[in-house]
Amino acid sequence: MARPSRSRSPGPSIRLASDAISREGSAVSASVPAARNRLRHRELLLSLKYSTIEASFSVPMLNLTMPSFPFVIAFAITALGFGPAAVGLMAALPHACNLVQPPLATWLRRRMSLYQIMSLSFLLSAAPWGLVAALPWLPETRRGGTFATLLTLATLANSLGSVSWSAAIAELVPPRLSGQYFGRRNLIFGFWTLLTVIVASRLADLGHSSLVTFGWIFAVAGLARLIGFLFLTRMRFPAEVMNREKHPPDLGEIRQPLGDFNYLRLVLFIGVWGFLLNLGQPFYTGFLIEGLHRPVADVGLLTAVAGVGGLLTLRGWGRLCDRFGSKPVLYVCSLVWALTSLCCWAFAGERFFWHLALCYLVVGATTAGFQLCQFNLMLKLSPANKAPYVAVFLALTSLLTAFGPLLGGAILRGLPDVVGSFLGQPIRDYHLLITVSMVGCLLSVHLLDFVREEQAHAPEDVWRTLRRMSPFNPMLTLTSAAQIVLTPGGLIGLTRTSIRQLRRHAHRMTDVGGEIVSGGREVLTAPFRGDRPGPGSR
Repeated sequence: MARPSRSRSPGPSIRLASDAISREGSAVSASVPAARNRLRHRELLLSLKYSTIEASFSVPMLNLTMPSFPFVIAFAITALGFGPAAVGLMAALPHACNLVQPPLATWLRRRMSLYQIMSLSFLLSAAPWGLVAALPWLPETRRGGTFATLLTLATLANSLGSVSWSAAIAELVPPRLSGQYFGRRNLIFGFWTLLTVIVASRLADLGHSSLVTFGWIFAVAGLARLIGFLFLTRMRFPAEVMNREKHPPDLGEIRQPLGDFNYLRLVLFIGVWGFLLNLGQPFYTGFLIEGLHRPVADVGLLTAVAGVGGLLTLRGWGRLCDRFGSKPVLYVCSLVWALTSLCCWAFAGERFFWHLALCYLVVGATTAGFQLCQFNLMLKLSPANKAPYVAVFLALTSLLTAFGPLLGGAILRGLPDVVGSFLGQPIRDYHLLITVSMVGCLLSVHLLDFVREEQAHAPEDVWRTLRRMSPFNPMLTLTSAAQIVLTPGGLIGLTRTSIRQLRRHAHRMTDVGGEIVSGGREVLTAPFRGDRPGPGSR
C-alpha cells in the first residue's frame, strides 16, 4: 500500500475524532453530495489539528504569564519585591476579570462575532507582554504600577477569550469524544509547556532574576501567543461562531443558567473548592523562595515535575471520563489532590524539601484530571446555547475563588513568620495557611454529591480501574517521571519527541510563515473584516 502524503494525513490529535465521524454515518451525511461531505469532514479534521497546534504555542505562554501561576509570582517577588498582600491581589486578578466579563462579553457579542472576540482577545493578551521588556528603563517607583496595568489588560483579555473559545470549540468536538480529544490535546501542549517552564526558569536563574531577563522571557511569550493566533485564523468554525448573531444577546440571557439548579450545584462546588484551594496555593512560590530559600530554578523544576504528572496521566483521565463520566473522576481527583498536598506541605522545611517533588508529581496528575473533568462536565450540563452558561460559570466560580488569595494574603500579614517548632524544624505561617486550605478542600468534596450527571458511575468504579491502569500506579508513575527528568535516556526521549513534533508540523509553520511574509497585516486584520484565509488552502 502506498504511503499517504503528509498533506492529507491528519495528526494523532484528531484521529479519534476522524474515526468516530467516519463511523457515525448520520442522516445529514446522506442528505448532501459526497464531495461536499468530504470537504466538510476534512475541514473539521484540519480545524481540530490547528487547535492543537495553536494550544502548543498559546498554553506555554499562559503558563508563564498568568498572574496566579508560579513563574509570574516568582518574577513579582524577586524582581519587583512584591509582598504577600500584592501576591494575593495578583492571584485574585484572573478571578476578578472573570467576574466582570459577562456584561462586557455580552456588549461585545452585540457588535462582534464569537470569532472576532476570540481574535481580539488573542491580540490584547499578547501585546502587553512585549512592553514588559521596557520596565528596566522606567523609574523604580513606576515599575510596579506599570506592570499591574499591563497585567490587568492581558488578564482581562484572557478572560474574554476563554468564554468565546469554549463556546466555539464546543461546536467542533463531538461530545462523546470530548474526553479523549481534549486529553490527547492537553497531552501534546503539556509537553511543550513542560519544556518551556524548565527553560524559562533556568534562564531566569542564570540571569539572576533580573528585570531584563524576565522582560525578554515575557516578550518571547507574547510572540508565541501571536503565533498561536495565526494558527487560529486557519481554523474553520460553524456559521454560528463566524457571524454576528442575528438576534444579539442581552444581559437577560445571563439569567438562564441561574434557573438550572443542577448546573448551579456544580458552580457551587467549583467555586468553594477554588476559594479554599487559593487560600494557600498562590503562596506556594513565596514559601519556596522566602521560607525555604530555594532559587527560581527549583520552583521551575517542581512546576515541570507537575507537568510530567499531567503528561503521564492525561490520556488515562480522558478514557476514564468517557467510560465512567466526569463527576466520579472529578471526585477522585479532588480527594487525591487535597490529601497529597496536606501530607507533603505540612512537613516541608529547609532540611526536608525534595519530597515535594513527589507531591508536585501527584498533584500535577490530579490537576490535569480535575481541569479536564471540570471542563467536560460544565459543557455536558450546558444546553445548546453554551456561551451564557460558560460566562456565568466563570463569573460565579471566580466570585468565590477571588476571595481566597485576598484572605490568604491578609492571614500571612497578620501571622508571625514563625509560630512554633516541631522536631527541631520551625513551623511557619505558610504551614498553617496551607494546612487550613487543604483541610477545607477535603471537606468541600462532598458538595459534588449533589451534582447529577446522566449515566455517571460510582467513584468506587473509578478507584478499582485506577489500580489496574499503569499510568496511575504510584511506583510506575514515579519511575517514569524520574526516567524522563533525571536520566540521559529520558532526556533523549523528550528530545526525540520534540523533533518529531517539530517535523510533523513544519509544513504548517511554513505556510504560516509565508502568510506573514506575503501579508502579515492581512492575516491579523482579516478576522475583523469578516473574511479570512480558509484552512488547508494550498
